[in-house]
Amino acid sequence: MLDQMRQRLHVQRSFEAAVKTILSDVIALHGAEYGNIQLPHGDHLLIVAQKGFSAPFLRAFREVRKDTSSACGRALRSGDTVIIPDVNDDPEYAEYRDAAKAAGYRAMQSTPLMTREGLLLGIVSTYFANPHQPTPIEIATLKSYARMASEYLRMLLAGAKVASKAEEMSRALYATFEAEDA
Repeated sequence: MLDQMRQRLHVQRSFEAAVKTILSDVIALHGAEYGNIQLPHGDHLLIVAQKGFSAPFLRAFREVRKDTSSACGRALRSGDTVIIPDVNDDPEYAEYRDAAKAAGYRAMQSTPLMTREGLLLGIVSTYFANPHQPTPIEIATLKSYARMASEYLRMLLAGAKVASKAEEMSRALYATFEAEDA
């Protein structure tokens, strides 16, 4: 499966298309109902791609600071995958339980997209409608894919700053929801 994911990614010629491919492949890998990718912008993350979430959820999590107890905030701080098998059982996730219930998820994982040199290019998160623990092989595959995908994203940046891409892609994503509200 990892080789197929790599092949799908490597035919993408733009950073934006690669981000969408990464999100689709990680959702498929986990059999998840929802997902998003956030890019770093200063000391916080911006959602730039998503699948399955409503506008209220996306507005609530538009910007996530590094010091939050969300899974993506923890993954940002630790530099490693954070798995929450059931948000109702995770004391650190208490402040986000209402948002999780409204969005329809009970479990999640967040994995950094980090190059070999430690450059963070994003966080990919998947969400599950029911309590869920990804298998060890799913996590190992995800971590291998995340490293390879990070290197490919860095190449596609071609010297551009990831924060600039974060602003641009976030603005485009949220313009869609603002247009629906008008």
